[in-house]
Amino acid sequence: MTFARIFSAAFFFFVPLLLAGPVVAATPQIPTEPDKYELSLSFIPGEQSGKLTGTAKITIMPGSRLTLAFPQMEITGTLLRDSNGRENELLPIQDILILPASPVKRTLYISYTRTVEREADNLISPAGISLASNWYPIPDQPMRYRLTALLPDNFLAITEADAFPLTRRGNTVSSLFTQPVRGIHFAAGPYTIHKRQVRENLFVYSMFFPEDMELAEGYLQAAVEYLNRYERQIGPYPYNHYVIVANRLPTGFGMPTFTLLGQTVLRLPFIKDTSLGHEIVHSWFGNAVEVDYTTGNWCEGLTAFLADHAFREEKGEGIADRKESIVKYLSYVNEETVIPLAEFTSASHSQPMAEAKRAVGYNRGALFFHELREKIGRSAFQEGLRKFYTDNNGRTAGWDDLRQSFAAAAKTDLDRFFEERLERKDIPSVAVKDIAITTQNNHPLLTFTLLQQTEEPYSLVVPLHIRSMAGDKILKLKVDQLSTPVAIPLEQHPLAFTLDPRHDFLRQLAPEELPAVWSRFMGSDKKLIILAGENYRDLYRPLLETIGEENTVIITAEKVTDKTLAENDLLFLGSDQPPARALFGPPPADGSGFILDVRRNPLNPDNVAVRVTSDDPTDILAVAGRLSHYGKYSFLQFNKGRHTDKRIQPVQSGLHFVLEDLPQGGAATDLSSFDRIVDKLAEARVIYIGETHTSSADHLLQLRIIEALYRKNPQLAIGMEMFPAAAQPVLDRYTLGHEQLDERIFLKESDYFNVWRYDYRYYRDILNFAKNFRLPVVGLNLDRQIVSEVFRAGGTDSLSPEIRASLPQDRDLDLEGYIDRLSEIHTVHIEGNHGSGAASGFIQAQALWDETMAQNIARFLAENPGYQMVVLAGTQHTRKDSGIPPRVARRLPVGQFSVVNLSSERSPLDLQRISDYYFFASSPDLPVNPKIGLILDTETKDGHSFLKIDQISPHGKAGAAGLLKGDILKEAGGVALANMADLQIAMLDAKPGDILSVKVIRKIHDEERILDFQVELTAPPPSLPHP
Repeated sequence: MTFARIFSAAFFFFVPLLLAGPVVAATPQIPTEPDKYELSLSFIPGEQSGKLTGTAKITIMPGSRLTLAFPQMEITGTLLRDSNGRENELLPIQDILILPASPVKRTLYISYTRTVEREADNLISPAGISLASNWYPIPDQPMRYRLTALLPDNFLAITEADAFPLTRRGNTVSSLFTQPVRGIHFAAGPYTIHKRQVRENLFVYSMFFPEDMELAEGYLQAAVEYLNRYERQIGPYPYNHYVIVANRLPTGFGMPTFTLLGQTVLRLPFIKDTSLGHEIVHSWFGNAVEVDYTTGNWCEGLTAFLADHAFREEKGEGIADRKESIVKYLSYVNEETVIPLAEFTSASHSQPMAEAKRAVGYNRGALFFHELREKIGRSAFQEGLRKFYTDNNGRTAGWDDLRQSFAAAAKTDLDRFFEERLERKDIPSVAVKDIAITTQNNHPLLTFTLLQQTEEPYSLVVPLHIRSMAGDKILKLKVDQLSTPVAIPLEQHPLAFTLDPRHDFLRQLAPEELPAVWSRFMGSDKKLIILAGENYRDLYRPLLETIGEENTVIITAEKVTDKTLAENDLLFLGSDQPPARALFGPPPADGSGFILDVRRNPLNPDNVAVRVTSDDPTDILAVAGRLSHYGKYSFLQFNKGRHTDKRIQPVQSGLHFVLEDLPQGGAATDLSSFDRIVDKLAEARVIYIGETHTSSADHLLQLRIIEALYRKNPQLAIGMEMFPAAAQPVLDRYTLGHEQLDERIFLKESDYFNVWRYDYRYYRDILNFAKNFRLPVVGLNLDRQIVSEVFRAGGTDSLSPEIRASLPQDRDLDLEGYIDRLSEIHTVHIEGNHGSGAASGFIQAQALWDETMAQNIARFLAENPGYQMVVLAGTQHTRKDSGIPPRVARRLPVGQFSVVNLSSERSPLDLQRISDYYFFASSPDLPVNPKIGLILDTETKDGHSFLKIDQISPHGKAGAAGLLKGDILKEAGGVALANMADLQIAMLDAKPGDILSVKVIRKIHDEERILDFQVELTAPPPSLPHP
């Protein structure tokens, strides 16, 4: 940061402004040279507080007006003397003194004292002196400073000066700075000075405390490299020397001729590798070229671009750096906090909405200059930078001066570019629609419409990367309309394309581009902090104080609902609490120290959820105040205050569109026989065989693997998604031979057709095998009514306390890819009218499904240690990355393999993530189920349900047999009918052409009669092809 901001802001806050001295009637002369400021200082250092005694002599040139501020100072005397010998004693009013312009030269004498006690920017102690804010009468205009200071013994001093080291006589040092500046700084202490030559007539110095002397050489070498670098890039260094000064206070200031760096951070690598370069750039921009704050602060963005961002780019991290800048901007800047770039003036951390304003000035500002460089080219950008410095060295400059310099260098009009990016509050947001690939002149033509989703369009250059079999093609699309048709002729068929893959301009990010990071919680306007218990409030108080109360609600875990979880950005303090475990499972077992883990909020992926784990108040205190520096990270771990791990969630860069997936394959020689694969499967305790529920081939493969595994280990159980755990008693009675159950009774008592509804014949042979060999069949699933209610209600809030208590308490909704996959499935469900619940409810319902199955598998294996289990479930449930397997592994350390059957109709591209083994199995489809030719309604009367004929289908023979609309079906095939499941059981083995005996109740002349009919069953009509 530059010093000018510190002083220029002072005059906006002291009111009213009252004039001192008589107003001269004659028109004042325009001053021909800056006023001169002579300052004499002495100090009384103290451990808790120190005192400064100062005298100021200010020479005010004819025609010059002067305003002085005296914040926190005690004025002991003033005298104004003009060149005619007239004298006036003046006193400031409310810490302000105004001297109107006068045609004669005047000298103002001021004596004052200033006591310093535990201030952020000032220190007067036996260990060192640092004066950076409000320590002398502050003028409202640049001046030339001469300073004299009486130092404590063994102290050396630094201030803005033409020469270094400062002139010294005994303990008195003096300096002169002939360049007019708005303010100066002063530091002194028991320093050791080292120096290194940069070039002829330019040296760099270090002033470090004795305990840090070994750092000097590294800092000096880095400074030499920075100064050489920026002289080549910008122009000659504007001063006679540069000094790196250690400060007892935690500062990072860049002033003319020196930088003041906090001693406590000198040993951190990034200070030398990044921050020092940033402060050195301020020698050119911010100091030599001062900022015209009336038009906005361009300096911080430009300096960050030339230093921090440039260093990352040179290490090959430019894309990541720009992405991090965009994410930080989006984290802190919203409709309530946004300001245009032109309105950014102060980088102060203590101002209202500080993080949002700094994100505008530093991040949006740096991205502005990157986008400008990409627009006009590196050569023109370099020329414009040098021209801007040359034309404005020694004066103040604003955004318009920058525009003129770069426009001249690029020989192009930049008015619209600057105006849009400086004056607008919104940022670009782009999207694509109507993607098509056609043929033009015998070559592929990629077409799409590029949309700008803002009220008014920006003038943009949007990079486009196209991947085809011929390689990559890189283009730049110039767009300045809300909707722009794009047509790209290609040599070969495109496989994919990406817009803005390098993040070359600030824009809204798509969800798949936005990582879950700490800054997104800190910048949220809806922060919900959930304490594991009220006793955690004191433990985490340092962190709560760091976060502050703005936009923050704090509650305890027992008061949380799914609705509040879905509506907010979440911070769980004490992660071993039910709401956190219901979203992310149990906390990590090896969670030593302080852990901060940021994830997408599974119930609302636009938000984040953070788990903090630490039971050590010392760790929490050591880390809490530093977390603001780690906003870009998704995962942090500290041990005794030192970070041991930090990670950023990997996400996509650019708007990516896949047009064609290339198929996977392998060498035929790598294929294994059925028996060899079964030998490998037999090594695991759990073998998952995924299925498409209506695939005969999948079910035949399941049966054959079960048969083969049984030969190797008769202690084999079959876990089935198709049955809920509530059906376990009837499953045991049916398969274990506890009693002889007819198949129809089993289907009736297990409620199969209401619970699962798929054709039972797919599973009949498997259940018969289990029944014949008395193998346990374990019902794995959750009651369908619970799943449906969670989906409908959007969460578990509407469930009874008893049901909620019966559910798995540890549920991990954030396994990689899980939310994205379920969100896509939910969209298909909604579009197909298969439910109307919110995505959050669907995700929770599916997670409860998976977790319940995992819990039941783990429970059976734990209770039956000698058993192996084959699990039959849908392919999405058997995925080894995010289905049941990792949830079982969380509960029980057992070997697991996942198997999938491949076919030409469904060949997953992420096969290695889904399964361990695959087969190519086929089987004829099941014989078609015949139809009775009726459309039935289930109705209820006096607590009893029945089937009533609503319509007679023209495609069946029920009408010809004599059945009528309004008849009530009583029996079919000798099976009493109360609902559709009963009818499905009655027709289980029926074939087209069979005759089905049907009894109906018909009202004839107000009398109910039971009638018998014989109905020939028919095959359903074939589906007609699309025209």
